[in-house]
Amino acid sequence: MVQNIKIVNQTKIPIWKKIKLVLNDLIAILLNDPLTRIKFIPAPKNLKNISNKPKDQLARAGEKEAEIFLINKNYNILQKNIRFQNGEIDIIAKDKNTLVFVEVKTRRSIIFGKPYEAVTKQKQKRLHKLANQFIKSLMLKKINYRIDVVSIVWKENTAPEITHIKNI
Repeated sequence: MVQNIKIVNQTKIPIWKKIKLVLNDLIAILLNDPLTRIKFIPAPKNLKNISNKPKDQLARAGEKEAEIFLINKNYNILQKNIRFQNGEIDIIAKDKNTLVFVEVKTRRSIIFGKPYEAVTKQKQKRLHKLANQFIKSLMLKKINYRIDVVSIVWKENTAPEITHIKNI
């Protein structure tokens, strides 16, 4: 039985930060920054239907919360949910001069372990392959990149507990 999950979203982006992000984008475009240009490249169309399963609703809410969390840490979000034949990149962001590929894991509890523990060595290898595939597809050269994990434990009717692990 599918039931809607009530998500309590308590995190907001201040208006001054939104204005700062737009100004940073404009400056980066004027300076011909290759990383910021990624933001304006059309993402491939998502051919999958959006699922209403509770776990998928939680995953989408977690990705939105991770996006807000990263913006508040001065990351510039460039793309989201980029799908390739062999996987998906949840968030692509810019942190200073580094391209960051972010894997978001959201869980309701830690009964089966913390969300970041689901990012196994095999999953890390797949994420690196996806990152390289993305970089090659845009013909970017000599780009510094890293893979981060945003781990979210979001118990019912509470604010999310977010753990950010850089450079896995």
